[in-house]
Amino acid sequence: MQNKRKKVRLLIILTIIILFIGILIWEITYFWTNIQKNNVYELKNETSYEVTLRPNTYFLNNKIKADNYYIANSINTIDIYFNYYLKNKMEENINCSYDVTITLKSYADNGTKLIWTRDFQLKSINDINQKEINIKENYNLNYQYYVNYVKAFQEYYDIKTETYLYVKLDIQIDEKTNPYVLLTIPINEEIVEITMKEDNLSLEDNKRDIDLNEMIFFDLIVIVIIIVLSKILFSKNDEDTILKEYHDIIITVKNKPNMTDNNIICLTKLKDLINIAVNNNINIFNYQNDYYTIMNNTYYIYIINNNK
Repeated sequence: MQNKRKKVRLLIILTIIILFIGILIWEITYFWTNIQKNNVYELKNETSYEVTLRPNTYFLNNKIKADNYYIANSINTIDIYFNYYLKNKMEENINCSYDVTITLKSYADNGTKLIWTRDFQLKSINDINQKEINIKENYNLNYQYYVNYVKAFQEYYDIKTETYLYVKLDIQIDEKTNPYVLLTIPINEEIVEITMKEDNLSLEDNKRDIDLNEMIFFDLIVIVIIIVLSKILFSKNDEDTILKEYHDIIITVKNKPNMTDNNIICLTKLKDLINIAVNNNINIFNYQNDYYTIMNNTYYIYIINNNK
């Protein structure tokens, strides 16, 4: 029986060692892969624009660069230059598609309620499969055309709206990776400020967050398993430890005494049997897998097989 328990203990120890080694290998693999993911893409966005003015006697130069304020009535065209470069450092091809769209959106109640929207697709490219994606798209946007388009809408319904023109380069690499470049141009304002927003977080952050959550969940499960196995292995009530500690009061006998149900009390813990013997200064007898002591013609017995 002791050999059997030693085998079980050895199996538990080996299981814990294997779990620790498995966790270590998995963690190293994860962090190495994650570091590579953080740097998997080489990205360069050089999107820009400039505004061409209507003929006038006030501005000496009819072209104004980006990041300025513009008088709405003076704008003739807005020249947009999408220049977006993406390279896979892992020497794997990038599968992607992209769209360039113009969207008009009209809002009421100080821009809190969207009441009308209209899309104009400028370009749609599908199934690009290359290591380097170099998107170069130039558009000569007729600003006054869209101003008149919105005015016609407002006059038709006799309403005033707050309207914006959005020009967007929308790139789709997979279901979770969707970088984009977005220009926002006011329509109804007398002074126009063009803003440009770039979002590349999905190239790295979304995937990393999902992996990190999975890693934490996996680690918690493994830690719980290890704690449970460790408690089983190193329990203070471990029978081998108890028997070894109190071997001097245990006497092995060759014959089991005659016992009747009337004078037997079966114990569920070996420690309880030890306490009875120690507290009353009496011996414990061992017959095969049975451990018992006798006090006041009563047999207090603990049977190892019944507690496995």
